Amino acid sequence: MIQTDRVKALFFDYGGTLDTPFIHWMDVYLQIYTEKLGLELTAGTFRPAYVFTEQRMEMEHPVQTDTSLTETQRVKTRWQLEHLKNSGALPGSVTDIESLALEAARLAVSFSEHSIASAFPVIRDLADRYSLVLVSNYYGNLRHVVHEMGLAPYFLSLIDSTVVGIRKPDPALWKIALEESGYEPDEVVVIGDSMKNDIRPALELGCQVIHGTHRLEPEEEPVTRISSLNELLLLL
Repeated sequence: MIQTDRVKALFFDYGGTLDTPFIHWMDVYLQIYTEKLGLELTAGTFRPAYVFTEQRMEMEHPVQTDTSLTETQRVKTRWQLEHLKNSGALPGSVTDIESLALEAARLAVSFSEHSIASAFPVIRDLADRYSLVLVSNYYGNLRHVVHEMGLAPYFLSLIDSTVVGIRKPDPALWKIALEESGYEPDEVVVIGDSMKNDIRPALELGCQVIHGTHRLEPEEEPVTRISSLNELLLLL
């Protein structure tokens, strides 16, 4: 149970929490490629391309601090599709990777925009009552993207893993947010979709937590869970 009388701040994860409705981005991309673009892929054939791209984004830092969300997604979808083609997972008829990547990126941005539009009423309401902080494993341009999405005015602080040089699941990333905001751990509720990256590190620091999820994994900790951001208004 959340000790609401102690709560002064809410620390949100971004990817998979605000820019999707608690859906992992691998699943979002797979849905785009299969249902929207008609590619014959499965989770098993797509996963290596997804993991490869995320690791490459982390190592090569291909975006600048002012890179748009569309361009960020275009880099990711192009690398995903190139990996799929090189591994033989794409049919030979797929030759124009650049055009396909741009369309996939456009659909990914549209998905994010729809999710964030749904989240806006909740964020506005909560920002009137609590200090909000955003903590994300991102690519160095979180601040720019959050401004693009219109969310920036509601957040006291934005912590981007690439900017500070620390990535989840290291609790130090959440500790930076605590130090910058000046709140005690038990005055903070961390809200995220990942047990590994968000919930367990926050619990280690002594924060309260809310896990956003549509499914439970075996042996998950008995924590407060929601399946929609709207449920936060009932809990808080």
